[in-house]
Order: sequence, then structure tokens, then C-alpha cells
Amino acid sequence: MKIFSYRCSTGLVLPLLLFFMLVPPLTTHGVAGTDTPSAEAADPEAKKIHISSDRLISNTADNNAEFIGNVKASQGETLITADSLKIFFSGTSEGGPASPSQSLEKLVATGNVEIKFDNRLAVARQAVYITAQRMLILTGPGAMVTSGDNTITGETITFYRADGRFTVEGGSNSRVKAVILPEESGLE
Repeated sequence: MKIFSYRCSTGLVLPLLLFFMLVPPLTTHGVAGTDTPSAEAADPEAKKIHISSDRLISNTADNNAEFIGNVKASQGETLITADSLKIFFSGTSEGGPASPSQSLEKLVATGNVEIKFDNRLAVARQAVYITAQRMLILTGPGAMVTSGDNTITGETITFYRADGRFTVEGGSNSRVKAVILPEESGLE
């Protein structure tokens, strides 16, 4: 298995810094957002998560809900489309019973997953976001993140939002591929 990991040498600093701009900021309050205050953060409507699908199966005993068929989930400018989206809740918060937005543990989008945000697009067979660890995992052959002309492809792409790290792994028959268009002098 091939792994692309973040290691800096003097000639690679600029392209790697440009690639880090591919990583979407995610919050524990929903699908995606920003780490810094903005007009969108102040607007209660921008914080709402809107989900539509062909069917919803809610299981309060197991603290989850699954949206199935033609799923579209949006929060602000972020849009997720998938065949299904399963949301897992903890059921409690520090002060006792929690509302769904307070107890969101994990989101799992499966089948034809596309996540659009800013000028970026993530495509995968499955996407998992774990809120406590602020970790996004894209999996499947040809999992890809694109920003403008910059692209990274692998079988598993993992973003660790807490410290900005990422790993990209190839599969048994595929390698990690990156196309990075430097804004100025490239690798000189």
C-alpha cells in the first residue's frame, strides 16, 4: 500500500502549502463551516443543516437516522450528495440529554458521494466525518479532492482537522496521484 504523507523539503514547501488549501474546515455543529467567525456564522439560517432524500429511517433506540435515496444535505455553501447519509448521535451531552446538533458523533455518506464547498470538490465511494476527532475520511477507488487545477487521488484520504495533517493511501493496484499547479515559480 502506498502512502503519501506530509514531509517538507525546501523545494516542496510551496506546493504542499497550496495543497493544504484543499482541506475543508469542518465543525462539530454540522456538515461543514469555518473555523473563524464570519457573517455566515452569525446568521442562524447558515448554521442549519437541510437534508432531503427519498426515505428516512430513524432509530431513536440506537441514536441514529439514515436518509436513503437521492440524498442532498446542505449547510451554508456546503453541499453533500450521496445515495445514503447516516447520522449517529450520542444521546447525551455534558449537562444531560442533548439535542441532535449537540450530540452529533459521526456522519457516514455512502454511494456516489460528492462534497462541494467553496471552489472545492471531494468525490468518494464513502465519506465519514467523526466530530470529536475532527477527522474526515474519504474512501473508495479513485477517492479525490479537487481545488481549481489541483487534485489529489488515492483509495483513502484522511484529513485530521485538529492539526492540519492528512494522509493519502493508494490501494493494492493503485498509487497515490497528485497534480499541483503552483501559482508562481513551482519547484525552483
